[in-house]
Amino acid sequence: MQKEQSKLSGSSSKGDDVLNENYNEILEFLDEYYGKPHSTPKPISRFKAGELSDDSQIYVKANKAQPVGTGLKKLVELVKSIPEANYGFNIKGGLDRPVMREDTGLFVTKIRPKGVAAKNGGLAPGDRILEINDKDCRFVKRQTALDLIQNSNEGLKLLVEKNAIQIRMRPKDLSDNIVEVTLAKSSSDSGSGLGFNIRGGVDHPHLSYDPGIFVTTVKEYSVAAKDGRIQPGDKILEINGIDVRRVPRETVIDLINESKKSVRLKLLKDALQNLIKENEEGSVDVRRGPVVVVELKKGTEGLGFNIRGGSDAPYLPDNPGIFVTSVRPGGVADRDRRLKRGDRILEINGVDVRNVPQETAGLLVQRNQGKISLFVEKEAEKYYKLSNKFKNNVDEDDLSGERGCFFKDGKRRTDFVLVYLEGDKPSPPRHTEFRQTFLENLAKSQLEFEEDVTQDRKTKVHFVKLHVPWEVLLFYAEELCFRAPLEVRDSKKINWSDRMLTKFHLPNIFKDEVPGQPDDYFTCEFQAAKLDKFIGSENPDTYFKDTERSRVAYEILETAPYGKKQRGEIGIERLVEEEVFVAAYPLHVGPYELPRELKEGPDSPEEVKINQRQVLKEYWARWGKWLKYQPLDHIREYFGEKIGIYFAWLGQYTAWLLAPSLLGMLVFLYGAITINGPDNRPAMEVCEYPVWTFKMCPLCDEDLGCKYWDLKTSCGTGKIAYLFDNAATVFYSVFVSFWAVFFLEFWKRKEITLAYHWDVLEYEEGAERPRPTFAALAPTVARNPVTGIMEPHFPEERRTHRVFSGIAVVLTMVSLVLVFMLGVIVYKLLVYRPLAKNPSTKAKAQQIANMTGAMVNLMTIMILSRVYEKVALALNHWEMHRTQTEYEDSLTFKVFCFQFVNFYSSIFYIAFFKGKMTGYPGNYNRLMGLRQEECAPGGCLMELAQQLVIIMIGKQLINNVQEVMIPVVKQWIARKKRGKSGNEVKPRWEQDYELIPNEGLFGEYLEMVLQFGFITIFVAAFPLAPFFALANNVFEIRIDSDKFVCEVRRPIADRAQDIGIWFNILDTVAKIAVISNAFLIAFTSSFLPKLLYRYSVSANGSLEGFTNYSLAWAPVNTTKEPCRYLQFRNDKGSHTAFYWHLLALKLGFVIMFEHFVFFISAMIDLLVPDIPKDLDIVIKREAYVAKQALAEHQGGGLAKSDESPDELDDDGV
Repeated sequence: MQKEQSKLSGSSSKGDDVLNENYNEILEFLDEYYGKPHSTPKPISRFKAGELSDDSQIYVKANKAQPVGTGLKKLVELVKSIPEANYGFNIKGGLDRPVMREDTGLFVTKIRPKGVAAKNGGLAPGDRILEINDKDCRFVKRQTALDLIQNSNEGLKLLVEKNAIQIRMRPKDLSDNIVEVTLAKSSSDSGSGLGFNIRGGVDHPHLSYDPGIFVTTVKEYSVAAKDGRIQPGDKILEINGIDVRRVPRETVIDLINESKKSVRLKLLKDALQNLIKENEEGSVDVRRGPVVVVELKKGTEGLGFNIRGGSDAPYLPDNPGIFVTSVRPGGVADRDRRLKRGDRILEINGVDVRNVPQETAGLLVQRNQGKISLFVEKEAEKYYKLSNKFKNNVDEDDLSGERGCFFKDGKRRTDFVLVYLEGDKPSPPRHTEFRQTFLENLAKSQLEFEEDVTQDRKTKVHFVKLHVPWEVLLFYAEELCFRAPLEVRDSKKINWSDRMLTKFHLPNIFKDEVPGQPDDYFTCEFQAAKLDKFIGSENPDTYFKDTERSRVAYEILETAPYGKKQRGEIGIERLVEEEVFVAAYPLHVGPYELPRELKEGPDSPEEVKINQRQVLKEYWARWGKWLKYQPLDHIREYFGEKIGIYFAWLGQYTAWLLAPSLLGMLVFLYGAITINGPDNRPAMEVCEYPVWTFKMCPLCDEDLGCKYWDLKTSCGTGKIAYLFDNAATVFYSVFVSFWAVFFLEFWKRKEITLAYHWDVLEYEEGAERPRPTFAALAPTVARNPVTGIMEPHFPEERRTHRVFSGIAVVLTMVSLVLVFMLGVIVYKLLVYRPLAKNPSTKAKAQQIANMTGAMVNLMTIMILSRVYEKVALALNHWEMHRTQTEYEDSLTFKVFCFQFVNFYSSIFYIAFFKGKMTGYPGNYNRLMGLRQEECAPGGCLMELAQQLVIIMIGKQLINNVQEVMIPVVKQWIARKKRGKSGNEVKPRWEQDYELIPNEGLFGEYLEMVLQFGFITIFVAAFPLAPFFALANNVFEIRIDSDKFVCEVRRPIADRAQDIGIWFNILDTVAKIAVISNAFLIAFTSSFLPKLLYRYSVSANGSLEGFTNYSLAWAPVNTTKEPCRYLQFRNDKGSHTAFYWHLLALKLGFVIMFEHFVFFISAMIDLLVPDIPKDLDIVIKREAYVAKQALAEHQGGGLAKSDESPDELDDDGV
């Protein structure tokens, strides 16, 4: 055993008095470096007890091997301003490992930037430590000194001898571990085309103590990756013979870019890792456990332990180590008894694994089929968590980062914040009493408090920070049915697009490597009694996610009374409504912006620890990420399942828009290409006939300014109408009808897949409490039949009367919409008259009237929309719905029904009514004395397309501008009211208070569902609608993501397993779309009239003469001059036989179209299961794992199985 230990540790078997094998080489180096003989230290063996390594050797420049101390003694007092600050210095020496053979003193070897020692300025490298907190330390072991320092949490008093020795570090750049690499550049390579990223340089050092250039990442399949010699952590010493150890980063980039055919690099291997180890060695802020050698003989059941961590996915923050996370009872490791949970593996069979990916460590374990030798640091996880690990980018005075999410002790996390104001005038006594009672009841629920106060221009703002203790979390985790992790799930999520691109060996431009990927586990319902069975339960500080902690806090806040329960005086929501508190919110985890030095220095921040909010900002809420997959797991981890499901739906909807967008553009291009072809012969005839070949009857009464007009003037509009009304449009309508059905069907599968992955597949809302407003206004109390608790009650008969009254109000508002639509029609008639009389606008009078009418219509729609939302909110409030779910469903139904009529009524009018019941000359149908509108030259389909373009695109533009500008304006107004400038450094809770309150997802869903209606119900009239929807949604995702990450307070992480009532609305819209497109093609498009003419009238099967055939003569004596009009009638005004045949064809087409689509849809619904087959297997696997793990006779270990699927399709396809 001793022999094997020496081999692993790299130490000599003769003890510390024997020098390392390269001792002579080191001595020669010292002579060359310093120019004269030097005293040399006793080499320090690797992996001595108490530390990981001692690779960096200290050399002493002294006169005749004696210290050069001045003898000056100085008392240095170091005081921490906050408990989590670092003292920030390293020591070496001591009785057990002296720096010099005849001197057992402790010496300061390094002062790290931004630590307490650096700010104090009293310590310097080379100082000898004589006393620590009045205890003599001249003849003690180094670990004894480290313990004294590390146990001094608040302050440290050191008596030191200044300049006792002069410390020199061996320059790593002169190490033998140097390689030369030549990379050939292809013609397409430029700059970073070699495939690796760099950080550092004298302008932006990667490490504060080394200005060198370091390789940070090597891209797959790149030139560097194929070469294989360049690895992350290597330091670039030279480029094409030019020394780059002390140059700006841009200089290095220029040198690489200027290289024509190849780049010659001189690299110091593993420099970054060695420098970091050297910097940490001897740090008074880092604690280490003892090290041992563990030899295990692999049995048939394996080694019996699991590992996690590595450089690619650290198990602990900022620690790339490989940690033992579980030891299976009865297994090989358990029987050996030396390997425990929390140990860190340093070497496997002599291979250093302190900074390697987890997969590498796993392969090293699996490769050995017999005996395996492990070099292990005991209790490394515990010691690491006790250590205040130094971070170069943290300033102890900065309270705007993640530290702002904790109480002043730096240990207890702030789970929720309540805010109330104290002005010049005292608060109403009732408010003060309610607030005091409420806080007292929260204290009884064992919540812990801390209060901060800031002064605004006129008021004091009180921030009450709440912390939920561990025991309370355990209780509510069971009450709220949290899911607990049992075993890491091995399945890989693969997008269908990723699968297809991989199949054809194409690069996936949509993929983005997002750091901090949340782990995926098999889970079961949480049980406190089984706590030790769950992964991570040994660490109370990190076991529950911050979203779970805030959910528990909100549950307590919502159930805590502040008055009489019979009156519904319960919960924080009602207190906020009554302005007892002005705000209640969980905290964001830190700032969303990356540190300035990180923005200016590196190409990418993968290697640097950034908080969840910064990850979402950097990899999601940026315009530059519009082409990348959304990090849905990160969104869910930070905002909860409800918001995660919304963005998943929006992302899938946007992705699915790609197919109809491309096909719609092809349909439009087909129309443009064939615009002068035989299929558009009727329009060509109009353009080719001589002037006044077809004198058309006036489109309105002559006393309103309408005149006889020449059909030839509609030549241009007839051609343009063909772009939207051609044979391809019919097939496109069928495609979009099927597309809508397929989209909803496959969304159900994706929804279920996400619900399973996010542990909400079986989630159901429990017995909901009455809404705060309901509780406040309910006139009586009654016993809840489910819970048996007396609670506020509103008589059902009174609610029924109010609901019917509400329906009457909704119908009144719908009638108002129709009145405004009629007003727009009158507007167009009145505008047309002066335009028709003006020679310069006469030719385009109808088009101008229609376009301006559409704009007026859009403005009335947006105004009515705002008005009705307020009316609907007041109406819903008045109807007294008991629960929040009932309230939201009722509001959704009301608003959607109104908005459906508001946005679509004018479009439906043009599509199905305008020009259909006008009558004929001598027998016109009139409304209030006015002739009904007729379609403009070119047909109603073109006018319908114009209306869609203006309303749909105009609405999208207005909404996007509002979403961008309104939060900015609201925040500016709030700051002005508070009298605060935007440049102050504020704590996290105050920064979040200045954000705007979260208004939920109702408006977001409504906007998208209305858009879904535009692109499905009327797609036959405007094939480009999906393209404009796609373009809008690309912006919408980024606008919404930026709003949630940067502009609004963090919402409660609500759970949800689906999009709720919105799916039923989407399904209804899809069915309406099928019927609408059928009628649109049949009764508005010219497709069927042309088709019937071609095969029943035309002699040669062409459209020759269709224009003349489709125009009827006005009956005799009904007009001043003989004229034509567009209908299939004879000279007496009666319908022709062709009209009746066409009507039968239209009705038959509608029936066949909708039956065909609905039949295929039903078959799809029947044949395609809602739960994908591979997901069904995984669900069964999870049930099995849960049963095995929680069985009473099991010891808690989880047996690995090869039966779990290797891959799980993230889209459920």
